[in-house]
Amino acid sequence: MYPISVIIALGSNIGNYKINFHNAIELISKFGQIKSIGNIYVSKPYGLKEQNNFFNTAIEILTTCQPMELMLKLQNVEKKLIKNKKIPNGPRKIDLDIIFFGSKVVKNSQIQIPHPRVMDRDFVLKPICDFKPFYRHPLSKLTLKEALESLGSQYIIKSLDSSDFRKKFF
Repeated sequence: MYPISVIIALGSNIGNYKINFHNAIELISKFGQIKSIGNIYVSKPYGLKEQNNFFNTAIEILTTCQPMELMLKLQNVEKKLIKNKKIPNGPRKIDLDIIFFGSKVVKNSQIQIPHPRVMDRDFVLKPICDFKPFYRHPLSKLTLKEALESLGSQYIIKSLDSSDFRKKFF
């Protein structure tokens, strides 16, 4: 089986985001080769407004896992790191979502790829655009850069210098 490029979004608003992201990426690297890491963005909460701002980034990995297998492994990472999510769109230590799985489209009762709300969330699109701006969404056929430009800034408050963070992995 050949490795496939997968984009994963990471979010955190409980505890130290750098430690949370570092630990998550370390665990993910056991089943996926880390190819790219986007900048880290501070964003207003999506959904439940009465909570701390989020820190968001995205990574690209190469993996031989199938979509369901990868989802289960990511859920395992969240459990190991104690995700701590009590309510939908609520505070959490770590959140890992498969956004794109190559150009595959998967939809069943357990998983939906591409992520169904990726084109509505600047805090997901922007860190992916840092390393893959011309990737075409498999359904809309828009590049991520085009999608982000049409969406504008909705939730992102600021970008953080992430060069030191990335150096730990490359």
